[in-house]
Amino acid sequence: MGLFSRGKAPLTVTYRAKSESGGLDQVLSFRNDTETALLPTLRFVARDHYGRELPHVVPHSVLGMDRGAVCVPPGSTGIDVLAFTGEGNRSVRGVEAHVVEIMEAEHPPLTQDVTVVMIDLEQRKTYEPADFWGVGLANPNDVEVEMRVVLIQHEPQAPKDDPRQVVDVVEMTETVTVAPQGHQVIWLPEDVRGQYDGVLGAPVPALRL
Repeated sequence: MGLFSRGKAPLTVTYRAKSESGGLDQVLSFRNDTETALLPTLRFVARDHYGRELPHVVPHSVLGMDRGAVCVPPGSTGIDVLAFTGEGNRSVRGVEAHVVEIMEAEHPPLTQDVTVVMIDLEQRKTYEPADFWGVGLANPNDVEVEMRVVLIQHEPQAPKDDPRQVVDVVEMTETVTVAPQGHQVIWLPEDVRGQYDGVLGAPVPALRL
């Protein structure tokens, strides 16, 4: 859904309740179509399969789209994950996004997105929590990119065919700098391996304007 009603929307957002490929559920995708890095603060309204508002459900953004914590560089796309609490949270099938505030930041344009994936011991992409030994980052751009990395744990299985809910989130204490045209691997501590089934990354702004 577009977030602005006049002219071309600088930020577009879509929501997908359930993954079709074994990846993350409750995914929020976004794109910055401007020439300026943006720090949006969004408010979310949860809706059911019929589009009806679920007034007792409170959406929370894992990366922080609801508190201005996500930098979206010019020309880039990204994903976040929403967690839902409150009565009726199992019924969420749609999300309406409203702009509370958009701040500008300093970050070079990205011609391609930095990818952040779960990897196994052989450094191959995996969706299996038991094989999740590390985080692989790839930067195809000609500029250095500093990234935040967040690990996500979904519930193992949801009732019926409902989307899985987030049960735990851990943000790595240090950011990761990926060189131009570079790759980076972060190996997880032994006591963390196998506990999480998803990973998200977001660029860090050079400066908040």
